[in-house]
Amino acid sequence: MTLLKELAARSPLPVALLEFRRGVMWITQGDLHRARIWLGAAHSRLPAYAPAQGHLAEVEAALGEIDSAIARLRPLTISSDDPDYAAQLARILCDVGRVEEALEWRHKAATRYEELIARHPAAFADHAAEFWLEVGADPQRALWLAQKNVEVRPTPRAYELLVRTTQATGGAAAV
Repeated sequence: MTLLKELAARSPLPVALLEFRRGVMWITQGDLHRARIWLGAAHSRLPAYAPAQGHLAEVEAALGEIDSAIARLRPLTISSDDPDYAAQLARILCDVGRVEEALEWRHKAATRYEELIARHPAAFADHAAEFWLEVGADPQRALWLAQKNVEVRPTPRAYELLVRTTQATGGAAAV
């Protein structure tokens, strides 16, 4: 028996986590078809694993499978207190012209991000900055959060977010 099969026989969680990480890796590499394979495997192995389901919805939306993406996100917006799912649903709905419905989910995401930022600004600065830059439509708020994010995690991804938010506000990024 291979190590992977032995691990999966004991618990599906470690293997699902590996499959999930591979899926995220392929998203960052721009190969959405491979990402879908790995995220689908993680979701099949562990259907309640919300991050796999959320990223799978993200990939499906990017591939034009809008109805499937929306169907995956709706249960997550109800069962999870993570505002990323409501934000993602708002973005997809807005992209397909369902603006009224998108505004409802945008408001829910904004409210939850504000609660999280008030308590743990460093922990949620990156995701909140992405939200305010895109669906939240407040680049100034996004800039403040992106700056906070670079202070606590000076990674290439954090600097890229800072550059994007700075450009969105019409300034020049100081990196």
